[in-house]
Amino acid sequence: MGENILYVAVLLLSLYGCVELIRLIALRLLQTDTGVSSVLVFPISGSCKNMEYIVRAAVSRSRWKPDFKCRILLLDTGMDEHTRKLAEKICRDFENVHISTSKECEKLLTSL
Repeated sequence: MGENILYVAVLLLSLYGCVELIRLIALRLLQTDTGVSSVLVFPISGSCKNMEYIVRAAVSRSRWKPDFKCRILLLDTGMDEHTRKLAEKICRDFENVHISTSKECEKLLTSL
């Protein structure tokens, strides 16, 4: 009985590996020379308790997709001191996360 469970587990894992291999090959074949760059803007005002989770999830998603170049802007629309310190720490941890004001964000979006 234990051998059958082990065989099924190995079969499922090898099937998953084959599917991932096909997905990687398809992504490499369909990949363009210029990756699509995007800007995610998160407006933050007051105290945002789940800001760190939201930003880390966005960074994680951008890392899993190799052709998805993402820049994350934390738009300061009146965040409190504790949230500001947390945002600055996140900006030091990740190179594609930046804090900006509404004027800086407007300049950046018009330059794209």
